[in-house]
Amino acid sequence: MANSTVFGGLAGQSMARAVVGGGSLTDPDPAAIEAGLARAFGPLGRPAGELPAIREALYETMWNDVGILRDEVGLTRALAALDGLAEAVARAGAPDGDRRYALTWMDRLNLENLVLVSQAIARAALARTDSRGAHFREDHPETSDLATSAYTVVRRQGDAFAIAMQPVAFTHVRPGGSLLDTAA
Repeated sequence: MANSTVFGGLAGQSMARAVVGGGSLTDPDPAAIEAGLARAFGPLGRPAGELPAIREALYETMWNDVGILRDEVGLTRALAALDGLAEAVARAGAPDGDRRYALTWMDRLNLENLVLVSQAIARAALARTDSRGAHFREDHPETSDLATSAYTVVRRQGDAFAIAMQPVAFTHVRPGGSLLDTAA
């Protein structure tokens, strides 16, 4: 069974326990809601821009500089390109009038989110200076000690990204262990 399936299931169980266990939910921030609505509906009625060209440039940037083999030079180049693509998407509108059938609007929103996620991925890859699993840095090919593993946390704070490394809490399987040991 793939690790992603096993640990995805464990993560889901943990989240379910937190929700069912009486965790309180905070009230939404009205200013954040307003900002989200303005971001989503603001492009309506403006000229569309070159969404297909922006999408193609995004694909090329991610493949060439943030793909399987990464290094600091490529990741830095990718971040500059992604910042430019984010600006291009922000300038692009969605001229379709009826929101129910506004395919350009939906396409633009999706593209905006793809660029945002790509920026987070590139920043996280640049921050991590070791290689582990599917993340391989040509300029940092060594792996860190598995027992002291950390995962990368990327948070959006306003218009910026905050990157932090959090230690992995091995609660179910220790490095070198197996889930099969506990199943028997």
